[in-house]
Amino acid sequence: MNDKYCLITSTPTISHLFNTASDGTDILFDWQALEIPVGTCMLKSITGTVAGHDGAANNAGDLTVYFARSIDGVAPASFGTVHAVTSATISAAFRRNLIGMMYMDMSDLDDGDKLVGYSVLGAKTTQAADHIPNDGLNAFPFFQGDPAGTTRKGYQTIYYAALAGGVAMDFGTAVALNMGSGANVAADMTGASVALTTSGTDPRICFQPGDLLQGSTGTVTAEVVSVDSATAMTVKNVSAQIDHAEVLILQHPIQFHFGLEY
Repeated sequence: MNDKYCLITSTPTISHLFNTASDGTDILFDWQALEIPVGTCMLKSITGTVAGHDGAANNAGDLTVYFARSIDGVAPASFGTVHAVTSATISAAFRRNLIGMMYMDMSDLDDGDKLVGYSVLGAKTTQAADHIPNDGLNAFPFFQGDPAGTTRKGYQTIYYAALAGGVAMDFGTAVALNMGSGANVAADMTGASVALTTSGTDPRICFQPGDLLQGSTGTVTAEVVSVDSATAMTVKNVSAQIDHAEVLILQHPIQFHFGLEY
């Protein structure tokens, strides 16, 4: 950070339930803690990437992102059950924690699927005036966290959560374990490379080395070491047995870059 600007990158954890499509108005993710430098700042930009479905960039649904702070060191109550709609009862529990929101109209913000397998969020010269505008009074939320919620010296914590809107969001990949004869792959947390044979979608169009994966049943996590061919990939730190036909999906299919001005 310099005297005026700060860029914070955050990758919210998306539930394995999004291996199947939302109904277009679901809670996309619960509150995610975001550590930012202390002081009052303004959110000037949101950029990032949104993974596709089965290797195609088709998660173009709009997002409503809400921001909150703790009160006397107590984090906001849960935003609700992911992959389900919210309710008045749930929303009332964090009303006084809210400090801002941003509506992200994907037709104004993404790159029109030009990179084929995923969407890139940015700014267009034609974007609508009320959808993350480029300037104007009250166009951007101001942030200041709760001093009692600071987790490390010089920083404060705020929180953000999101609702999917308009288009169903689906982060399934159809990359399924297929070791032959219904064989499973045992857990291995030693850091050693574990070779996987897959069927379905080519893993090379879904994953990148360093990606954190989860199983579609929510029972296993692993890290991608390499994506080797249309039916082969290598992982490490497999937390639990991967069953035959288990679909592998991203833990963090969305990445945000928050541009802050102090």
